[in-house]
Amino acid sequence: MTSRDKPSDKPTDKPADRHAANQADRHEERQARLVEIYDDEILPAYAARFAAMASRALEIRPGLRAVEVGCTTGHLTRTLAERLGPDGHLTALDGSAAFVAKARARIEADGTAHSPVALLARPGIPRTLPLDDHAAERVVSSLAIAGAADPAAAVMEAARVLAPGGQLVVTAPLRGTWSEFFDLFRDVLREGRKHVSLGALDRHIATLPDGPAVAAWLTRAGLTQVTITVERWEILFKSAREFFFAPLIELGPLARWKELSGRGDEMQDVFFFTKEAIDVYFKGRPFAVTVVGAAVSGWKPIGSQ
Repeated sequence: MTSRDKPSDKPTDKPADRHAANQADRHEERQARLVEIYDDEILPAYAARFAAMASRALEIRPGLRAVEVGCTTGHLTRTLAERLGPDGHLTALDGSAAFVAKARARIEADGTAHSPVALLARPGIPRTLPLDDHAAERVVSSLAIAGAADPAAAVMEAARVLAPGGQLVVTAPLRGTWSEFFDLFRDVLREGRKHVSLGALDRHIATLPDGPAVAAWLTRAGLTQVTITVERWEILFKSAREFFFAPLIELGPLARWKELSGRGDEMQDVFFFTKEAIDVYFKGRPFAVTVVGAAVSGWKPIGSQ
């Protein structure tokens, strides 16, 4: 056997292996970009306001065990850890490893005294939580549970983790959020005689939770003393283009809105005329869009299982 015939000890660089490695690299790049977009765009305009509502609603004191469901990049996590103090403990969970890595860096860079923090990235959050029953005296979720496919089931899972006598706080956007867009969107569909899309839009809006619906997630999970706080604020956009291309919209509800308007050219036409309607109606002034936020709190009865 000649030297050229001898098998190589080096691993074979197969096309499939290179493709998988490239796919992994692109996924990591997308996740890193998403973290950057979240902190720069979505957090200050939207998520931070909900986090502040959650923090105000949560009755927390030093020394407690707490769980945060959906920690994203650690904005609320840092506040909770400081309020728990060195004698408390916080477990913060998220489905995204990139978000958890950013949250960990944020906590490690914080020089303020705070509780130990266990940061966990797990698929399935908030639908399933890798925690024991009665693991914490406080559980909080800002937007994550509300954004689950089945928020009521996610609340049930959070209540399982909650110790008797403990408090759960959940924040959620309520029906009435994006109402200015929906009004103009409906006008465009009506003028275009898009009756199927009009019906789909009305059904979609009807599925968005109001205050009693969010409170019912907690009562059905067996929690008592359920209270809800509602706040309204506006987000300003310079134009329809800025609105539709804002990461908060583009990465959030836009895909669902497009589904409501049809497919292909029909969808393109509907959004073209909606863009035109926004720019005409708000000509010379910002497109002000309402957000209706809720923080709902409930307590697990002492003696409950």
